[in-house]
Amino acid sequence: MIRFIVFHLRAALATIIAGVMFETVVRMLVQGYVRWYERWFVPVSFVVYMGLVVLLIRRYVRIRSALWDMALLALVYIATILLMILTEWRMVIVLLEVLGALTIGMLVNILLSNIDTTPVYIKKAYRRMRGMAWVFVNAAMFITAYAVSFFFEQISLAVLFLFVGAMTSLCSYAIWRMYFQVPLQRFTIWLLIIAVMSMELFWVIHLLPFGYMVLGFFATWLWYLLLLLIRFHISTEGIRWKEQRRFLFSNAIMFIALLFVIRWI
Repeated sequence: MIRFIVFHLRAALATIIAGVMFETVVRMLVQGYVRWYERWFVPVSFVVYMGLVVLLIRRYVRIRSALWDMALLALVYIATILLMILTEWRMVIVLLEVLGALTIGMLVNILLSNIDTTPVYIKKAYRRMRGMAWVFVNAAMFITAYAVSFFFEQISLAVLFLFVGAMTSLCSYAIWRMYFQVPLQRFTIWLLIIAVMSMELFWVIHLLPFGYMVLGFFATWLWYLLLLLIRFHISTEGIRWKEQRRFLFSNAIMFIALLFVIRWI
């Protein structure tokens, strides 16, 4: 019981730390970089954040055996910062701060609580939560890539293609490895396929007359559908087309409907 309370208190503390760091970064960005050393505030805040997270969990978790979880905690922080930088509305920024902080607290709680004696149904819930966190990270990277293509036209699209391909491969493998305990080499061909298709999606969606937030949302949506289909294909049961046809058809209808709705907003 005491161990359970300690874990939840540490997760709550991680949430508070992340929220304070996010708000401090936002206030610094609004104020502007007045002095030269303030330009290093964002990377320094990341180092401080990761250091505090390690201090919170190192007594109960072997860091070397939880590298993927640590990478996810780091990327969620970076993804939240990127989205806050790219957002102009204060209400949305606050929402991102809360969402990012709660996600970090949830991940710390999962990392501390996910032990051998944890029931299977709870582990499945933890797996889905981690998966959604990886989707959030990839969505932020898609949005960032589109924003860079808008604001920095001198940056070659080839560079952004490689960035998108690398990030989608990383996030895809991070999700697949939670379902299939096999070496990385077994996923090589599928990672190449999803990387190439994600780069193609990035280019096609780039042609739509929308802002970078909407483009990133649509790209993430299509990437996630592709991720699911490949995951089902490489499983022992394969793709159950009766169920997936309805699923894909409903997604296609919603996708087309949103294209028209957003176009007139």
